Amino acid sequence: MTSVLVQKLWGTLLWTGSINRIRQHVNHFSHNIASEEHRIYDEPYVIFQNWLVAAQKQAPQVRPRLACMATVDKAGEPVTRLTSIEEVSARGITFFTTLGSRQAGEISANPHVSLHFNWAPLMRSVRIAGSAHQLTEEQALDQFRRYPRHVQMYITHGPRYAAADWQSRSGVFARILQRLNVWLGKTPEEIPMPSNWGGYILTPSIFEFGMLSGQKAGRTRVTFRRCLEMPRGSRAGSVQAERQDWIYDSCEEN
Repeated sequence: MTSVLVQKLWGTLLWTGSINRIRQHVNHFSHNIASEEHRIYDEPYVIFQNWLVAAQKQAPQVRPRLACMATVDKAGEPVTRLTSIEEVSARGITFFTTLGSRQAGEISANPHVSLHFNWAPLMRSVRIAGSAHQLTEEQALDQFRRYPRHVQMYITHGPRYAAADWQSRSGVFARILQRLNVWLGKTPEEIPMPSNWGGYILTPSIFEFGMLSGQKAGRTRVTFRRCLEMPRGSRAGSVQAERQDWIYDSCEEN
């Protein structure tokens, strides 16, 4: 993993905040090393991974993986709905849906997608925008097999059938039977993945991180934009990611 200096962000924080707020911002966006001139900042997807892990530990009640997704319909109007994400990596962010759904149809017609995460208890938010493309059937099946059985039943047969199946397997005799099957080496019947179920990967072009330092403090917003117009490493003051260069912008809002 590689990254370069983001000196402008550090200078902005020195000018606008107190020493305590500076330390808070540094903890959010950087790795501490010997001197201020050589502070190295994580790539934006790594920052998002760290924030997501923190939200899952500190505020699980807000369902941190649940995002407001915005797509564009045929008339060019924005459409929003709640979507749960799965994997976050240097390649992008994956999410899954019914391929015949309105959401899938809008993505197929216009791949520009935006995700917004709001973690109010932590006073943090993240906006991620980019292009979404469908995953292969093998990738979708791999994710489907990772889900617990009751989630697979929900995807395949709907909530009522999944609830009934869960109740039938949660009783005392059902648990005894399950243990006997395990002891005898019998595995549960495999649930086939529906043919109309699949996934997408969002390749980000923008990461926007927002946070509040307190009730009376201003809001800090740091935006990373993927640079496609210049060769990698040729733009000063960028964050060099594994695949693309990222340029940054930061501001303090009252």
